[in-house]
Amino acid sequence: MENIFPIYRKLDGFARFYKIESADLFVEVTIVQGKIQYQTIQAIQFPEKLRIQDMISCSFNYTAMSLEEIETYFQ
Repeated sequence: MENIFPIYRKLDGFARFYKIESADLFVEVTIVQGKIQYQTIQAIQFPEKLRIQDMISCSFNYTAMSLEEIETYFQ
């Protein structure tokens, strides 16, 4: 099977951006008072793994990031 990762998503309406590195690991970027903050999250429990699947499938308010957004937050 071809490796599909990393996958980049954002949460519409919020300053939150995601780099999904695997089915159980992602990096979340938040903008707080103009500062970029990074947090690596390892999905251990089932609800966390479902959240990653929602991001991958663009469910709820998750959408694909533009190339410009990816370069801004993850390069």
